[in-house]
Amino acid sequence: MKNSGIIDRRIWVKNELGMHARPASKIAQIAETAQSGVWLCANSMKVDATSIIDILTLCAVKGTKIVIKIENQEDSMVLDQIVDFFEAGFGEI
Repeated sequence: MKNSGIIDRRIWVKNELGMHARPASKIAQIAETAQSGVWLCANSMKVDATSIIDILTLCAVKGTKIVIKIENQEDSMVLDQIVDFFEAGFGEI
C-alpha cells in the first residue's frame, strides 16, 4: 500500500446512482481536512479530492474502481473516512 510516500486504497462505487453531487461534496469536505494532497483515480484520470467538480469529472457509475491516494501518512484517518463513506454506499444503500 505504501509507495514512495504515497498510500493508496482501492474501493468500488456500490450505490445505484454512482458518484453524484452529494457524495462528491461529502468526499471533498472530508479531503479538505487533510494536511497534504488527497487524490481520486478512476477511468485513467487523477483528480483532486477537495474539488467537487473534479470528482464529478470521473463519471464514476456503480461498479467503478476508485483508487484513493494520500501523500502523507498522517492523513491516514482521512483516507479511512473516505473509504468508510464508499463502503457505506454513500449512505444511500
